[in-house]
Amino acid sequence: MDSAARIAFVAPFGFGQKTTVWARTLPLARQLAQQGHAVTLIIPPWDTPADAGKRADDAGVTVVQVSLRGGLSATLWRMVRQLDAFAPDIVHIIKPRAHAGIVQWVLWQRRRWRGSTGRPLLCLDIDDWEQAWAPINRYPWPVARFLAWQEEWGIRHADAISAASHWLAARAHAYAPQTPALYLPNGVDEPQVVAPRAQPAGPRILYYTRFVEVAPAWLAAFWRALHAQRPDAHLDVAGAPLQPGRERAFQRAMSEAGAAAAQQVTWHGFVDQAQQSALYAVAACAIFPAENVPLQQAKCSVRLATTLLHGVPVVAAAVGEQAHYGAAGAARLVGADATPADFAQAVAALLDDRAAQAAMIEQARRRLRAEYAWPALAAKLTCFYAAQGNATE
Repeated sequence: MDSAARIAFVAPFGFGQKTTVWARTLPLARQLAQQGHAVTLIIPPWDTPADAGKRADDAGVTVVQVSLRGGLSATLWRMVRQLDAFAPDIVHIIKPRAHAGIVQWVLWQRRRWRGSTGRPLLCLDIDDWEQAWAPINRYPWPVARFLAWQEEWGIRHADAISAASHWLAARAHAYAPQTPALYLPNGVDEPQVVAPRAQPAGPRILYYTRFVEVAPAWLAAFWRALHAQRPDAHLDVAGAPLQPGRERAFQRAMSEAGAAAAQQVTWHGFVDQAQQSALYAVAACAIFPAENVPLQQAKCSVRLATTLLHGVPVVAAAVGEQAHYGAAGAARLVGADATPADFAQAVAALLDDRAAQAAMIEQARRRLRAEYAWPALAAKLTCFYAAQGNATE
């Protein structure tokens, strides 16, 4: 865009455990503000109700967390009122679901009622295939069907679409072949200088998980195979399950892998930033297995990017965006159809190759800087906005 635009991002939730708003939307918004655009982020903080009613400046981005008083209708009314007061040239809906999806519906219907087109530019951001989460989140059928309708309707009723993965970009094209779409993966801040990591007596393998990437039996078979080759290895499992109690199924499966192997596993649960840094510091490598299914194909893993950023060698299944983050030697990629034994063999080989580890760390830093830096991604988004002939021109 040749001149400053007024850009509003509309979120479906706040800064809770869901990562999209704080790990994707806000970094993009900050970069757009640094370019000189007026940027606001409107949030219905139902997941962090203590934030309701707060208004703050975040690196040039006006963050408005509307009040939740009066329930859904009142919250939506406040969100639309904030949009009207801001008078944006561009409205970027973050996920076509829940509050954000309803705001998109309201804006589209208002456009029809008023007989106007193209004001403001209505852009949609998709970073997951939400329908794949319905069975995991155990939504009642009416809720699951409504969210599926929102997702499909939202894709079909946008002026432009930004997609966090190649899989999502292809899915958007299937639903709305005439709608311009931009592949816009999750980015990183400037890759940090990697400090020398501690070298414990036995190699520690780090596995960050939400307990949905693979089945319990897969993880147990992998660990049994790796433990047979490297009985001195230790597995650190970090992360909170999306389904309460889901981790117990993994713990039971791992206990069946054999007493000696099971004793070499530590279950950390949810870890804060300090604990994350400590785990990164002692990890010989990190693993990112994934089933070759839409849930994993669609997502763009912030955790994988963060792990690479911290200079930890990675072994990852070549599924979805993991194949792109780990391309060109940034990670040791294993075929999407690899068995647990195949995956264990790849990990064991990497543990025995310090030169390969060092080369991967350096290549990951170069690739992150070249392909995934937030300033470069924001510049692509700015060009994408401009190409749609937004109202500022």
